[in-house]
Amino acid sequence: MSSPWHKDIIFQGNQSCMRSKKGSRTLIEEIKQYMPIPARPTKESCKLLNQEGMHIEMNQEINIVDVFDSGDMGGIMCAIEGDGKQVLLISLTHLIINPDHPLSDKIMAYQKQRIEKLKRYG
Repeated sequence: MSSPWHKDIIFQGNQSCMRSKKGSRTLIEEIKQYMPIPARPTKESCKLLNQEGMHIEMNQEINIVDVFDSGDMGGIMCAIEGDGKQVLLISLTHLIINPDHPLSDKIMAYQKQRIEKLKRYG
């Protein structure tokens, strides 16, 4: 299910690095199949979200309601629900997905690959 505010976003960037082993669907497409996806913020993202006015605790569950590819600079970005109609964007690398979630392994592999890439070009 896609968020109504997201209809006009054009996907950019190299999605080939996000293709599943089957090669037929991207990680973004797979994530969209499971939305909303419950997640928790990392310590760093919790601080950032609090600065943006979204007061949450580190162990508090938040929902990923949409995702898009922001290209090599930002990677996969997640729209998360805020208070009321507020929606905030945060990188998938700054969220913790429950290990029991069906896409947990794929998301963790993406996060690891993304972090390594950022370290190399850092």
